[in-house]
Amino acid sequence: MNSSQQCIALYQKKVLHLGAIVAKTQFGGYSLSLDDVVFALVKQGTLYLRGSEAMSHYLVNHPLTPFIFCKRGSAISLNYFKVDEMLWQDEVSLLKLSREAWRDAQNCRSYKQAHRRLKDLPNLGIRFETLLREVGIHTEEQLRQTGVEQSWTLMHERNKHLGLPTLFYLQGAVMGLHHAVLPLSIREELTAWHKEFTSRCTNKTTHNLRLLRAAI
Repeated sequence: MNSSQQCIALYQKKVLHLGAIVAKTQFGGYSLSLDDVVFALVKQGTLYLRGSEAMSHYLVNHPLTPFIFCKRGSAISLNYFKVDEMLWQDEVSLLKLSREAWRDAQNCRSYKQAHRRLKDLPNLGIRFETLLREVGIHTEEQLRQTGVEQSWTLMHERNKHLGLPTLFYLQGAVMGLHHAVLPLSIREELTAWHKEFTSRCTNKTTHNLRLLRAAI
């Protein structure tokens, strides 16, 4: 067991009442999460707690070192603070700051999910966000309410080059999945719908041509 793993084991014992904390490798160390919400980091045997309102109050009288992450030669200060020896020994404050760090992270995630842009959904990006906005779909909720098939139809009316893959992208976005891992049953259902749509369009075009020729 290395120093980081020892640190994690000790921390889990100290904040046992917080819940089942899960450790995963991240930033060359570990991220600690509760209910899939990351609120702490461990690097080289040192624990860092996410910043929160409670942490801001604590820092007034007990300054803590922020977590520094090096990326492409640049040092980036993250909103995480080193748990020093004094805080390690103050288990009441440690538990309180840990709980508030988790709550703050949870609230932040909920806010982002409620306000995330279409481009942030799986498979979409800025290009598809623009295409959707052109047909009056500006939010994730509007996309869900409109439905995948109808959204694609509206987009297709303005962009005839859009095909079956775009249906997969939209469905994956709604389900929170990469299009490559959509269930086979859903892919088959969308493929059948697209085939029927294409057939209707072909028949309509042929009918219109016949009417035009008859008129001439």
